[in-house]
Amino acid sequence: MKELKIEAPKGYEIDKENSTFECIKFKKKKQVDIKTWNDLCEAGDVSDEIRFSGFYIDECSNICMAPRLRVEDGNRDVYLTEKEAISARAAAMISQLMPYYGGAITYDEWSSASIPKYTIFRRLDKVFTDCSFTYYNLLAFKTEDQRNEFLENNEQLVKDYLMLD
Repeated sequence: MKELKIEAPKGYEIDKENSTFECIKFKKKKQVDIKTWNDLCEAGDVSDEIRFSGFYIDECSNICMAPRLRVEDGNRDVYLTEKEAISARAAAMISQLMPYYGGAITYDEWSSASIPKYTIFRRLDKVFTDCSFTYYNLLAFKTEDQRNEFLENNEQLVKDYLMLD
């Protein structure tokens, strides 16, 4: 018995309703409208072709590559790029250092437009410092001295967080 396998071109599938044994017809695959993480998970449940690759932080804080993962809630901690994973690891490290630099700005302090917050931020490809009253920033300190000392002692960590080379 001879067998012939037909592989549809990329982006197409066999149109089973309009195909015969003598004439195989193709139709464009239905495009999935993905707007949320749940949409992505549902699309992954329907099609084994929907996979993603990225980078994650392992239990030893190393950045690791993750190829062709299933879209599921267990993989929500995978970043698209290595730079994003490094930034996330830096954010965790910064949050652990904040108590040694006067403590993180509290919710109540952020809710007050009269309290100055001394920030570190990125503009284009450079690190800057400023005083802010209302714009939230992880790199925010209660005093100018705390901010400046943090930046002096942790410049590469700040650059990692801000995704600068």
